[in-house]
Amino acid sequence: MPKIDAPPVAEPRAMIRTRLIDAAEAILRESPSSHLTAGAVTSAVGIARNSIYRYVDSVEDLRSLVVDRYLPGWLTTVSAAMEIAGSPGEGVVAWVRSNLEQAAVTGHGWLMEAARTRSANASIDDTVAQAHSGMRDTLTNAWSDLLQHHPERVPIATGLTVGILDAGFRQLDRGQPRELVLQLGITAARALVTSLPA
Repeated sequence: MPKIDAPPVAEPRAMIRTRLIDAAEAILRESPSSHLTAGAVTSAVGIARNSIYRYVDSVEDLRSLVVDRYLPGWLTTVSAAMEIAGSPGEGVVAWVRSNLEQAAVTGHGWLMEAARTRSANASIDDTVAQAHSGMRDTLTNAWSDLLQHHPERVPIATGLTVGILDAGFRQLDRGQPRELVLQLGITAARALVTSLPA
């Protein structure tokens, strides 16, 4: 009696959803400002176009899921680095260093562009706005602790530190060497910390 092959086991739902997110990420990394389409994503995964809605509510949900892959971990890493810093000044330096490290690992430009470019996804707006606000608040708190006797300098110091980080992000996005950008960013942050009397 010939052996009858059993039909292939259906790929688990979670696995297909992960593959869809992977495909969306690949598309966004290549062209962050592109409008994701069901056709492009499902073609990359190898499923029928309409099948995508079994796994996500909309194509733009994939954009949010890609951003959510990186942003929470990024914030957690920065917060942890600041918590173990030995002083408020080292906390400021840790803030710059850990943000630059995360940008070097995950990429910054494509991720922020992917977060900014969407058709109508308020959840991404909220996620990114809360992330930026929370990050700036932790930096402001570190400067406030460091400059307790000069509170009027806190907004200026915070703004200059953000400027150092933004410049570092731009250099990483341009493909400048990671170690050099980190070294110069950390040096600039430390110089700013030591130049302002507590």
